[in-house]
Amino acid sequence: MLLRSLTISDLRSFPREASVTARHTVRVDDRTAPAVDDGRDAAARRVDHLAFAREFPSGDPSATECAQNLILASSRFTEADSRGLRRHGLSIAARITLATLEGAGEPLPATVLAERLLVTGASITSLVDTLERRGLVRRVRSVSDRRVVLIELTDAARPVIDAYLAEVTALHAAEFAIFSSEEREQLSTLLARLAAHITTLDVDAITAAAKPRKAPRKATRGARTS
Repeated sequence: MLLRSLTISDLRSFPREASVTARHTVRVDDRTAPAVDDGRDAAARRVDHLAFAREFPSGDPSATECAQNLILASSRFTEADSRGLRRHGLSIAARITLATLEGAGEPLPATVLAERLLVTGASITSLVDTLERRGLVRRVRSVSDRRVVLIELTDAARPVIDAYLAEVTALHAAEFAIFSSEEREQLSTLLARLAAHITTLDVDAITAAAKPRKAPRKATRGARTS
C-alpha cells in the first residue's frame, strides 16, 4: 500500500506485481517514459513523468520507479529463497543467525548478534530461544567472564548450515543469471552505494520538508459543461 501512495494517478491502476521495464517505452509530452510490462497492454498504462512532477513536487518519477522495482525484486527474491529452503524449517532471520555464528568462528554474545543482524535484543532472544529448542544453538558462559552469556552452534547445526548455504548460493546464481558478470558487478556496486547513502539521510528532515501533494481534481459526476 505504501507504493500506491507514492505513485502518480496512472500507477494506481497497476497490479501490485507489475514491474517497470525499459523494454517498452512510450512518448509522453515529448519525453520518453518507461511503460509497465504486466503481460497486458503495457503502452496503455504508462508512467507520466510530467504528471508525476506536478502531483509530487518533492519527488522524482525515476526514483519512485527504482524504489518500486527494488521492493518488488526484494519481495520476489525473499519468496524464492523461502520456498527453496522451506524444507529446513528455518526463517530467514534464523538462517542468517546461524550463518553469522559460523562466520564468526566462535560463540558470540546475544548483543553482538543483534547488532550484526540489525534487530532488537528482544528479537534476538526470541530467535535464540527458537534455535535452542531445535538443538541448533546453545547458551554458554564465557570462560573469561562468567557474567557474559554466549551463543554457540551445536554439532547438529553444522550439516544444516552446510546444506542450506549450498542451496541458497545455487538459488542466487540462478536468480542473477539473467545478468552478465559485468552487470552483476555494477548492480552490486550500485546497491552498496544506495545502502550506504540511505544511512546518511536525515529522514525526519526530508519528510518534514516535503512539499504538499497536488492531487489531480476529479471530475464531478453530472457536472454541467458550458
